[in-house]
Amino acid sequence: MVDIDGIRVCYGDETALDNVSLSIDKNSTCAVIGASGCGKTTLLYALAGIIRPTSGKITIDGDELNGIRKGTSLILQDYGLLPWKNVWDNIAFPLKSRDFKKDEVNARVSSTLKSLGIEEHAKKFPGELSGGQKQRVGIGRAIVLEPDLLLMDEASSALDAITKEHIQDLILSIYKENQITLVMVTHSIEEAVFLGQKIVIMDKGRIKNIMDNPWFGIDDSRDNMEFYKICLQVRRWLNEEA
Repeated sequence: MVDIDGIRVCYGDETALDNVSLSIDKNSTCAVIGASGCGKTTLLYALAGIIRPTSGKITIDGDELNGIRKGTSLILQDYGLLPWKNVWDNIAFPLKSRDFKKDEVNARVSSTLKSLGIEEHAKKFPGELSGGQKQRVGIGRAIVLEPDLLLMDEASSALDAITKEHIQDLILSIYKENQITLVMVTHSIEEAVFLGQKIVIMDKGRIKNIMDNPWFGIDDSRDNMEFYKICLQVRRWLNEEA
């Protein structure tokens, strides 16, 4: 379980998060949505251990978070790929940096490439890939570590609509196939409803509302009008004056 207890984060005189509390069940998904500057990315980076709260605390599986955690992986908005390394080496990089043995590196990278459908691109460099292919590599570099907590920062925001849906489907399948807790930040209402069992709506550094999502994980949910009714509820909360 992820337990966020009254955290506050300040950048100088500016308060980015103001007394934020949230509990996320183990092996569940949570989508955090809100306007630019509402604090959602700061919240994600605090969960990653990159930003230390000014006050309050974060507990993950009973242990207080005091820095970067071994079992947490973060997928960045710009993919964070190393342009001088090919796809294979980008995915292998976090394993090699943790001194995994060569045989295990090869086995994990091969399995990850296959699961993401990018085996044929293993020797290509990031500059030779499409946006969707780059995103798959970014996802691969995160899941190759077999994390128990996966954090995603606007993971599909730069993609066209069709590719975005393919990536969302891929993320959902990864979640279903692995024992993992997923927390994602997004600007997209449909993405939040598609991928979030719990939807957290933020505004001005605070949590405005928390919604349980009955349409999470249902096959062909995008083809059902009930899915879009949930989207409308999220939109109303986003547009409602604080």
